[in-house]
Amino acid sequence: MSVGVISYTEAMDLVRKLILEKLQELGLNMAEVSHRLGKNETYLQQFLKRGSPRELHERDRIRLAEILQVSEDQLRGFSSTLPKREYVKATANSRESLIVPTDPPSILAGNEQSILGTKPGASLVGDKDLPVFGTAQGGSGALIVTDQPVDWVVRPAPLLRVRDGYGMIVTGDSMDPAFRPGSTALINPHLPPRLGDYCLFRNHGEDGTTHAVIKEYRGETESVWKVRQYNPPKDFTLKKSEWQIRHRVVGSYFS
Repeated sequence: MSVGVISYTEAMDLVRKLILEKLQELGLNMAEVSHRLGKNETYLQQFLKRGSPRELHERDRIRLAEILQVSEDQLRGFSSTLPKREYVKATANSRESLIVPTDPPSILAGNEQSILGTKPGASLVGDKDLPVFGTAQGGSGALIVTDQPVDWVVRPAPLLRVRDGYGMIVTGDSMDPAFRPGSTALINPHLPPRLGDYCLFRNHGEDGTTHAVIKEYRGETESVWKVRQYNPPKDFTLKKSEWQIRHRVVGSYFS
Protein backbone atom coordinates (compact mmCIF):
# COMPACT_ATOMS: atom_id res chain seq x y z
CA MET A 1 0.00 0.00 0.00
CA SER A 2 1.47 3.36 -1.01
CA VAL A 3 1.45 6.33 1.31
CA GLY A 4 0.48 9.71 -0.17
CA VAL A 5 2.18 13.01 0.65
CA ILE A 6 -0.05 15.12 2.86
CA SER A 7 -0.71 18.76 2.04
CA TYR A 8 0.38 21.79 4.03
CA THR A 9 -3.17 22.23 5.34
CA GLU A 10 -3.37 18.59 6.45
CA ALA A 11 0.00 18.89 8.21
CA MET A 12 -1.12 21.95 10.16
CA ASP A 13 -4.43 20.24 11.01
CA LEU A 14 -2.38 17.47 12.65
CA VAL A 15 -0.45 20.06 14.65
CA ARG A 16 -3.68 21.69 15.86
CA LYS A 17 -5.18 18.32 16.72
CA LEU A 18 -2.11 17.46 18.81
CA ILE A 19 -2.29 20.76 20.68
CA LEU A 20 -5.98 20.28 21.46
CA GLU A 21 -5.34 16.74 22.72
CA LYS A 22 -2.48 17.86 24.96
CA LEU A 23 -4.51 20.76 26.35
CA GLN A 24 -7.26 18.33 27.34
CA GLU A 25 -4.80 15.78 28.71
CA LEU A 26 -3.03 18.37 30.90
CA GLY A 27 -6.21 20.16 31.95
CA LEU A 28 -5.15 23.48 30.41
CA ASN A 29 -7.39 26.06 28.77
CA MET A 30 -6.54 28.16 25.72
CA ALA A 31 -6.67 31.52 27.49
CA GLU A 32 -4.30 30.37 30.24
CA VAL A 33 -1.76 29.01 27.76
CA SER A 34 -2.04 32.14 25.59
CA HIS A 35 -1.08 34.26 28.61
CA ARG A 36 1.87 31.96 29.34
CA LEU A 37 3.02 32.58 25.77
CA GLY A 38 2.91 36.32 26.43
CA LYS A 39 -0.10 36.78 24.12
CA ASN A 40 -3.67 37.96 24.58
CA GLU A 41 -6.19 35.40 25.82
CA THR A 42 -7.63 34.67 22.34
CA TYR A 43 -4.30 33.99 20.62
CA LEU A 44 -4.36 30.19 20.86
CA GLN A 45 -8.05 29.98 20.10
CA GLN A 46 -7.52 32.01 16.91
CA PHE A 47 -4.69 29.69 15.85
CA LEU A 48 -6.57 26.47 16.61
CA LYS A 49 -10.04 27.44 15.41
CA ARG A 50 -9.41 29.97 12.65
CA GLY A 51 -5.91 29.16 11.46
CA SER A 52 -4.51 32.58 12.34
CA PRO A 53 -1.55 32.71 12.31
CA ARG A 54 -1.00 29.94 9.76
CA GLU A 55 2.02 28.70 11.70
CA LEU A 56 3.33 29.42 15.18
CA HIS A 57 6.25 31.81 15.50
CA GLU A 58 9.45 29.95 16.35
CA ARG A 59 9.66 31.37 19.89
CA ASP A 60 5.97 30.64 20.54
CA ARG A 61 6.43 27.09 19.25
CA ILE A 62 9.36 26.50 21.60
CA ARG A 63 7.45 27.74 24.65
CA LEU A 64 4.27 25.91 23.71
CA ALA A 65 6.19 22.64 23.29
CA GLU A 66 7.54 23.05 26.83
CA ILE A 67 4.09 23.80 28.24
CA LEU A 68 2.50 20.81 26.46
CA GLN A 69 5.47 18.52 27.19
CA VAL A 70 6.02 17.56 23.57
CA SER A 71 8.93 17.84 21.17
CA GLU A 72 9.15 21.21 19.46
CA ASP A 73 9.44 19.41 16.11
CA GLN A 74 5.93 17.98 16.63
CA LEU A 75 4.53 21.51 16.38
CA ARG A 76 6.36 22.46 13.18
CA GLY A 77 4.05 21.17 10.49
CA PHE A 78 5.91 21.44 7.20
CA SER A 79 8.71 23.66 8.52
CA SER A 80 10.90 20.70 9.49
CA THR A 81 11.00 19.45 5.89
CA LEU A 82 12.39 22.63 4.36
CA PRO A 83 15.87 22.40 2.76
CA LYS A 84 18.86 23.43 4.80
CA ARG A 85 20.70 26.66 4.01
CA GLU A 86 24.16 26.32 2.51
CA TYR A 87 26.85 28.97 2.18
CA VAL A 88 29.69 29.48 -0.26
CA LYS A 89 32.55 31.92 -0.31
CA ALA A 90 31.92 34.76 -2.75
CA THR A 91 34.45 35.64 -5.42
CA ALA A 92 34.18 39.38 -4.88
CA ASN A 93 36.83 41.01 -2.71
CA SER A 94 34.52 43.35 -0.84
CA ARG A 95 33.71 42.77 2.84
CA GLU A 96 30.00 42.73 1.94
CA SER A 97 30.41 39.63 -0.24
CA LEU A 98 32.10 37.27 2.21
CA ILE A 99 29.17 34.84 2.49
CA VAL A 100 26.12 34.46 0.28
CA PRO A 101 23.15 32.09 0.79
CA THR A 102 22.57 29.59 -2.03
CA ASP A 103 19.11 28.60 -0.82
CA PRO A 104 16.28 30.39 1.00
CA PRO A 105 16.51 30.52 4.82
CA SER A 106 15.22 27.48 6.66
CA ILE A 107 14.85 26.06 10.13
CA LEU A 108 17.57 23.54 10.87
CA ALA A 109 16.87 20.11 12.33
CA GLY A 110 18.98 17.75 14.39
CA ASN A 111 21.26 18.12 17.38
CA GLU A 112 22.97 21.21 15.91
CA GLN A 113 19.69 23.00 15.38
CA SER A 114 19.83 26.76 15.87
CA ILE A 115 16.84 28.17 17.73
CA LEU A 116 16.94 31.42 15.76
CA GLY A 117 17.55 29.85 12.37
CA THR A 118 21.30 30.42 11.90
CA LYS A 119 23.57 27.78 10.40
CA PRO A 120 26.05 26.19 12.86
CA GLY A 121 29.44 27.86 12.63
CA ALA A 122 31.32 24.77 11.50
CA SER A 123 29.16 24.59 8.35
CA LEU A 124 29.97 28.11 7.10
CA VAL A 125 32.68 28.97 4.61
CA GLY A 126 34.43 32.35 4.41
CA ASP A 127 36.86 34.67 6.15
CA LYS A 128 36.83 34.65 9.93
CA ASP A 129 36.23 38.32 10.71
CA LEU A 130 33.45 38.31 13.32
CA PRO A 131 34.77 38.91 16.87
CA VAL A 132 33.43 36.60 19.60
CA PHE A 133 33.72 37.63 23.23
CA GLY A 134 34.10 35.13 26.04
CA THR A 135 32.09 35.07 29.24
CA ALA A 136 32.29 33.79 32.79
CA GLN A 137 29.42 33.33 35.23
CA GLY A 138 29.00 36.38 37.46
CA GLY A 139 26.62 37.32 40.24
CA SER A 140 22.81 37.37 39.98
CA GLY A 141 22.87 35.44 36.71
CA ALA A 142 24.92 38.06 34.86
CA LEU A 143 27.88 37.16 32.65
CA ILE A 144 31.31 38.74 32.97
CA VAL A 145 32.44 39.63 29.43
CA THR A 146 36.05 39.65 28.24
CA ASP A 147 37.39 43.03 27.11
CA GLN A 148 39.04 41.44 24.04
CA PRO A 149 37.69 38.83 21.59
CA VAL A 150 38.56 35.23 22.43
CA ASP A 151 37.93 34.04 18.87
CA TRP A 152 37.18 35.22 15.34
CA VAL A 153 34.62 33.25 13.32
CA VAL A 154 32.96 33.29 9.92
CA ARG A 155 30.35 36.03 9.62
CA PRO A 156 26.87 34.39 9.42
CA ALA A 157 24.10 35.76 7.23
CA PRO A 158 22.29 37.87 9.91
CA LEU A 159 25.50 39.88 10.42
CA LEU A 160 26.81 39.74 6.86
CA ARG A 161 26.73 43.50 6.24
CA VAL A 162 26.43 44.68 9.83
CA ARG A 163 29.10 47.08 10.99
CA ASP A 164 30.23 46.44 14.58
CA GLY A 165 28.32 43.15 14.79
CA TYR A 166 29.76 40.62 17.23
CA GLY A 167 29.21 37.29 18.94
CA MET A 168 29.14 36.34 22.60
CA ILE A 169 29.50 32.91 24.15
CA VAL A 170 26.51 32.01 26.32
CA THR A 171 27.14 30.73 29.84
CA GLY A 172 24.35 29.51 32.12
CA ASP A 173 20.87 28.22 31.31
CA SER A 174 18.52 31.05 32.26
CA MET A 175 17.37 31.34 28.61
CA ASP A 176 17.49 27.64 27.73
CA PRO A 177 16.25 26.32 25.28
CA ALA A 178 16.38 29.55 23.24
CA PHE A 179 20.08 29.96 24.12
CA ARG A 180 21.92 26.85 25.22
CA PRO A 181 25.07 26.98 27.33
CA GLY A 182 28.09 27.05 25.04
CA SER A 183 26.25 28.51 22.07
CA THR A 184 27.29 31.77 20.42
CA ALA A 185 24.75 34.61 20.42
CA LEU A 186 24.93 36.91 17.39
CA ILE A 187 24.51 40.60 18.17
CA ASN A 188 23.43 43.47 15.91
CA PRO A 189 24.00 46.72 17.86
CA HIS A 190 22.02 48.85 15.40
CA LEU A 191 18.59 47.17 15.18
CA PRO A 192 15.86 48.49 17.50
CA PRO A 193 14.12 45.60 19.28
CA ARG A 194 10.49 44.65 18.88
CA LEU A 195 8.38 43.28 21.67
CA GLY A 196 9.38 39.63 22.11
CA ASP A 197 12.85 39.97 20.56
CA TYR A 198 15.92 38.75 22.42
CA CYS A 199 18.31 41.43 23.62
CA LEU A 200 21.73 41.64 25.20
CA PHE A 201 21.87 44.14 28.07
CA ARG A 202 25.31 45.35 29.16
CA ASN A 203 26.50 46.94 32.38
CA HIS A 204 29.81 48.80 32.46
CA GLY A 205 31.01 48.92 36.05
CA GLU A 206 33.19 51.60 37.58
CA ASP A 207 35.95 49.02 38.03
CA GLY A 208 36.08 48.46 34.28
CA THR A 209 34.26 45.12 34.37
CA THR A 210 31.55 44.51 31.78
CA HIS A 211 28.55 42.38 32.73
CA ALA A 212 25.88 41.18 30.31
CA VAL A 213 22.56 39.32 30.31
CA ILE A 214 20.46 37.98 27.45
CA LYS A 215 16.73 38.24 28.03
CA GLU A 216 13.50 38.56 26.08
CA TYR A 217 12.57 42.22 25.63
CA ARG A 218 9.08 42.98 26.99
CA GLY A 219 9.00 46.77 26.74
CA GLU A 220 10.41 49.69 28.71
CA THR A 221 9.69 52.83 30.70
CA GLU A 222 11.83 55.92 31.14
CA SER A 223 13.82 54.20 33.87
CA VAL A 224 13.71 50.41 33.30
CA TRP A 225 13.87 47.67 30.70
CA LYS A 226 11.11 45.07 31.06
CA VAL A 227 12.50 41.57 30.45
CA ARG A 228 11.67 37.89 30.70
CA GLN A 229 13.76 34.77 31.29
CA TYR A 230 12.77 31.13 30.80
CA ASN A 231 14.64 29.07 33.38
CA PRO A 232 13.17 29.53 35.90
CA PRO A 233 10.31 31.49 34.23
CA LYS A 234 10.32 35.05 35.52
CA ASP A 235 9.40 38.58 34.42
CA PHE A 236 11.38 41.42 35.97
CA THR A 237 13.03 44.78 35.21
CA LEU A 238 16.55 46.06 34.71
CA LYS A 239 17.40 49.63 35.67
CA LYS A 240 18.57 51.65 32.70
CA SER A 241 20.95 53.52 34.98
CA GLU A 242 22.73 50.21 35.66
CA TRP A 243 22.24 48.45 32.32
CA GLN A 244 23.18 51.23 29.97
CA ILE A 245 23.37 49.35 26.66
CA ARG A 246 20.76 47.25 24.90
CA HIS A 247 21.67 45.39 21.71
CA ARG A 248 19.40 43.10 19.71
CA VAL A 249 20.25 39.39 19.35
CA VAL A 250 19.60 38.19 15.80
CA GLY A 251 20.73 34.56 15.95
CA SER A 252 22.73 31.85 17.68
CA TYR A 253 24.65 28.73 16.77
CA PHE A 254 26.91 26.00 18.10
CA SER A 255 30.46 25.97 16.71
